[in-house]
Amino acid sequence: MNFEIKTYLERLAQSKKRPNSFLFFGADDRQKVEAAEFFVSKLAEKENDAEFLRRMREKIHPDVTAIEPETVEDKKGRIREKMIAIEQVRDAMERLKYFPYELENKFCIVKCAEKLNSESANALLKALEEPAANACFILLASGVESVLPTIVSRCAVLRFPETELPDWKEENREKMKKIFREDIFERFGYIEKISKDRREFLGILADWEAVTAASLRKVVGDDQRKIKKVVGILENLRGAINKIEQTNVNPRAAGERLMLEMGSG
Repeated sequence: MNFEIKTYLERLAQSKKRPNSFLFFGADDRQKVEAAEFFVSKLAEKENDAEFLRRMREKIHPDVTAIEPETVEDKKGRIREKMIAIEQVRDAMERLKYFPYELENKFCIVKCAEKLNSESANALLKALEEPAANACFILLASGVESVLPTIVSRCAVLRFPETELPDWKEENREKMKKIFREDIFERFGYIEKISKDRREFLGILADWEAVTAASLRKVVGDDQRKIKKVVGILENLRGAINKIEQTNVNPRAAGERLMLEMGSG
């Protein structure tokens, strides 16, 4: 685990004013899980307790609940993760209602929070808005943009270092920086030009998504209005990419709609 992150979590565990909901995000799943286990151990005053760690990892500790995607094997023998169902969240919230059995607090670790569907995300949001007494939530996700913005706004956010640098064409990054300063007719003209080739258009939108995600990592910790604005742009970009990839929508029409959405954000 990153030394700076470990030090931060140690100090946070000692703070009497710490929040009860956290979001750890970054590309390294192993590092996030390790940090969550370390943080729970610190809060539970069970650091270096091998038996506590074993029970937590095996999901048999009565005061530590885990929510994570179930796996399924497809017809080709490949293992893939399912979306997190609302029943999984409801079951976990039911367990959190009871008083702690061994510890002073109860903990809920949500792994792969980006796998929450709309129903399960809203169920978790309700729990964060009206948390059970002595309950602590730790969400793990690949990126802030992949989690419901209203959930993000109720969590203390901790970014983990990226294992790889973002990859995009510099010309696409520069164009995105300028496009917000152009009027709608100039935007539509640009979309008409780049949307003629579907594959090329998708590549440009993917670069914009990567650039926006990178900018979001820089604003995390700042005011929530700024975070919501950038998250909104990411959602609009992802929506446009999904429509072009998965439907027969006219790329130009999807691009023009995106320009209107980005302009109103």
